[in-house]
Amino acid sequence: MSVCHLVRAVLVALVAAPAVGCADGGAKRYSVSGAVTLGGRPVPAGEIVFEPDSAKGNNGPGSVVRIRNGRYQTEPGLGVVGGAYVVRITPMSGTPFGDSLDGKPLLPAPRVEAVEFPAADSTRDFDVPAPAQKPPG
Repeated sequence: MSVCHLVRAVLVALVAAPAVGCADGGAKRYSVSGAVTLGGRPVPAGEIVFEPDSAKGNNGPGSVVRIRNGRYQTEPGLGVVGGAYVVRITPMSGTPFGDSLDGKPLLPAPRVEAVEFPAADSTRDFDVPAPAQKPPG
């Protein structure tokens, strides 16, 4: 298993852990969807991690969603509860490379943003700035 797949598996397990035992209803989770661009161009593939911002009092569940052709949509019942979240966006090339079906990362590290989500279904687009080009020479 590659390091990328191992990290992804650990993230999914950590994000899904708060949902275990919520069969009694738990907090209502709302759908989030939208577009993801890198420097104004649709991101071919990747993932978004929605992590509740406990420093701002949000102890709700997190979520992980795939980016496909510049769009994302949380799975029914696996969205956000509303409130403060730390959002980590990992744009990928979309061209399989090695053991990654999503291809190569398009940034040296995930883009991190602080976002306030409403306690309702919502749309949130993310425009990740393109990485600075190194000058020739």
